[in-house]
Amino acid sequence: MKLRRFEVRWASTIGRALLPPGLLGGVVDDVDLGEAIRRECSQPPWYAALLLRASLWLTWFSPPLTLRRLRTFGGLDSAAREAALERLLDHKVYVMRATTTFLKLSSCMLLLGQDRVMRAIRAYEHGHTSRSTTTAPSRETGRLS
Repeated sequence: MKLRRFEVRWASTIGRALLPPGLLGGVVDDVDLGEAIRRECSQPPWYAALLLRASLWLTWFSPPLTLRRLRTFGGLDSAAREAALERLLDHKVYVMRATTTFLKLSSCMLLLGQDRVMRAIRAYEHGHTSRSTTTAPSRETGRLS
């Protein structure tokens, strides 16, 4: 499913409200989340991309419901954007919470999937657990071994 240009701009604005610059020591500040979400929507089955698109639309038009302001998400300042997202993530209606959580998780995955993030968090250094290795809690202590 192909996102339209305005949806890519929305994704960038919402993505940076969810994951502001400076995260992870600024290693991903230059990543265009709108473009990353556009690429993500072009690859999966249509129904997964449809959910991501619905999440964008819901978030973009949420301020009248969450903040009682007659504006779109893009018309808010950064503090109001954060407040709107917090209210969506804690909304009493499950669909509102779930779609916002899906958008947040998708954005996090897109940033964390960057090779430079994996290097920055030293995921591939000797002594760290690799992606394919799993650890189970010890039966005696309940701690990961």
